[in-house]
Amino acid sequence: MADLFSNLAGITSPNPFWLASAPPTNSGYQVQRAFEAGWGGAVWKTLGEPIINSTSRFAAVHFQGQRVAGFNNIELISDRPLEVNLREIEETKKRFPEHAIIASLMVEPKQEKWHEIVKQVEAVGVDGLELNFGCPHGMAERGMGAASGQVPSLVRQQTEWSKKLPRLLSL
Repeated sequence: MADLFSNLAGITSPNPFWLASAPPTNSGYQVQRAFEAGWGGAVWKTLGEPIINSTSRFAAVHFQGQRVAGFNNIELISDRPLEVNLREIEETKKRFPEHAIIASLMVEPKQEKWHEIVKQVEAVGVDGLELNFGCPHGMAERGMGAASGQVPSLVRQQTEWSKKLPRLLSL
């Protein structure tokens, strides 16, 4: 069998096939099942506060007169308490230490909020952070998701806040 071991920026996994932050990565049960099925890593469903009802909703994407060319998933961040997600991330990482787990974070643009959540996800053993600057369904009114990702000064500021503490983003 071919060796598909992957090392990207020091984050290793058994293979380069990972699940993105989406409904299939919203619980330890789901991520562990994915790892059992052969996935190499997962970006945990976006963590943050407040918890928003993230019932999956799909919108059809139309293209050049075609009725349905694809789907757009418009769920928001995890609707599960942060403490539950953190416990399940830690359990999953202990059970599958060779698999990559990245924490997707969507946090208000306040330094103390970023520091708080980065410390919490690092403490449970994540391999990296995804700062969720591209989520088109972020809370624009609060400067989160794509609303901050489209403002270079906010991207720089929030990245610097995240890098002040962790070992993860020491580039």
